[in-house]
Amino acid sequence: MKTLTKLTLAILIGAATFATAKDENGWATIYETLAAFEDRPGAASPFNRPGYVKPIIENLGNVLNSNWYVSANVPQSLTFEFGLPVALIPINSEDRTFTEKNILGQPNEVPTIFGGQWDPVTDPAGLNVYGNETLNGLSVFSYPYLQFGVSMFHARIVLRGMWLPPISELRGFNLLGFGLQYSFGRWFQYMLPKAAQGLDVSLVFGYNSSSIKYKPKDYSGQLNLDVGATTFDVVIGYKPFNFFEVLMTLGYQSATMKASGHLEQEANPAMFVNPNISVDGNCGFKFGLAVAFQLGKTYHPVIGFDYAGKSSFTTNVIYLRQQFGEDKTPDEIAKDKGYVRGAKKEESNAAVEQTSQEAQQELDQETEQPAEESAADEPATDDTSAETESEDEIE
Repeated sequence: MKTLTKLTLAILIGAATFATAKDENGWATIYETLAAFEDRPGAASPFNRPGYVKPIIENLGNVLNSNWYVSANVPQSLTFEFGLPVALIPINSEDRTFTEKNILGQPNEVPTIFGGQWDPVTDPAGLNVYGNETLNGLSVFSYPYLQFGVSMFHARIVLRGMWLPPISELRGFNLLGFGLQYSFGRWFQYMLPKAAQGLDVSLVFGYNSSSIKYKPKDYSGQLNLDVGATTFDVVIGYKPFNFFEVLMTLGYQSATMKASGHLEQEANPAMFVNPNISVDGNCGFKFGLAVAFQLGKTYHPVIGFDYAGKSSFTTNVIYLRQQFGEDKTPDEIAKDKGYVRGAKKEESNAAVEQTSQEAQQELDQETEQPAEESAADEPATDDTSAETESEDEIE
């Protein structure tokens, strides 16, 4: 039961549970694991080892910076949403080792907190600090939370959170995040051809703040981990059908984990740790693909893939989205704006036709004018002949 509890906590909070492994088993001791969170100047291993715990924030940052959107479109009508988004990140070989310098100053590949146990063949002297037994057994990193959103006038606000009471060695855990989204589809959709009107673009911002407090058995004090994660995304969506949407994400994310607190062994106060390191996760550009479904009036599952330094899978399988009212279609918006697709071309053709008609009229007028002049000259010629004939008769 104790092992199951530790495994569950490890899945929920990543690093909050450390195994009580013994030295003879080849796993890191609690003290060695905790010491990795302290930067103690001039101290040898296990201190000054942020690389040992870096995979925690790399995985956690990717989890927290995902699942901020469920569509590129934000409706004009009032809409509510609620769900339990989950991101799944496979723990691979890159999470289990890192490179640090040995006592001779040479680069040496050693285990992380997710790494393996002591191997007397590769390290006969046992100089390295090895992985945590519980975390080493994890193949997937996850961090579930509750999420609620409300939107109107094409703007969306998202709140997420998770709180747990003290459980065993976990003395406190909370997560609070908020996100913003705004879509721009109504600005251009009505000008697009019918087949392209399902295109939409939106901007997304998300921020998370999480706090974890941990007190191992037989220690006084506690370890505090404060995590912050931020993401800025451009989301491009296309709906070939009303119930199906394809999504693509381009963005930038950052994540940081700061350690604080004080811990010491109750049986030996000289064995103490003052956690004080700050470690960054995967900070940089991200890319994502997803598909969203609108099944019925409410059910809105989303399944996706993200890459930000490493791969992750997003699953909004339990997600509900309810819209109250109907938004105007692009054709209705075009009608309200008095916009007619292809109007410029029609106006151009009309102008050409009008110009041709005017030119033809001018040509006709020029043709008719000589004819009128000739007609005017003919009567004058006849009168002269008549006068000549009259004179001849008088004579």
